[in-house]
Amino acid sequence: MQVGGNGYDNANANALSNAMMHKDGEKLGKETDSSSVEDQINKSAVEVSISMNAQIVLFSMNSGDLVKDNTLAQQNVLSFLSGAEVDGQLSLKDLGYEGKPITELSVSEATALIGDDGFFGIEQTSQRVADFVFNFSGDDIELLEKGREGIVQGFNEAQEMWGGDLPQISHDTQAKTLELI
Repeated sequence: MQVGGNGYDNANANALSNAMMHKDGEKLGKETDSSSVEDQINKSAVEVSISMNAQIVLFSMNSGDLVKDNTLAQQNVLSFLSGAEVDGQLSLKDLGYEGKPITELSVSEATALIGDDGFFGIEQTSQRVADFVFNFSGDDIELLEKGREGIVQGFNEAQEMWGGDLPQISHDTQAKTLELI
């Protein structure tokens, strides 16, 4: 049954039409029992209500799943940025960062970290990523090309997760990394 727009009106119209029919399919005239029409309208209203409630429950379940997944992702990011070391997960220390946890930085400290000479600035970050690709590829040109493709794919995936265009520093870091490779 359609719910929305004029779904309730359609249900009432169907109920009236159905109520005007005998069991054998003949239309009733003026002798229609008003309680049967009223019963049909009430039955249709209940069906619409049940359908709407089912849709609300389904929407709530889907929303709950999305929020749960999003909350877990946010917890992982906060754990990472706070410097936590969790078995099987990447940590700031794994990147070589041994400074103050990101979550505890002042604005000026954070700005310095992404500045020209900062640990997370374009130069140092692109060099770390390029070194990673160089280390696993060795002298194998095919592996080097696969690493380069992986960087482009990872950037595209990050941009999709971000939900739009990444900040300029991300574009500049990717360009510098690809230049180094």
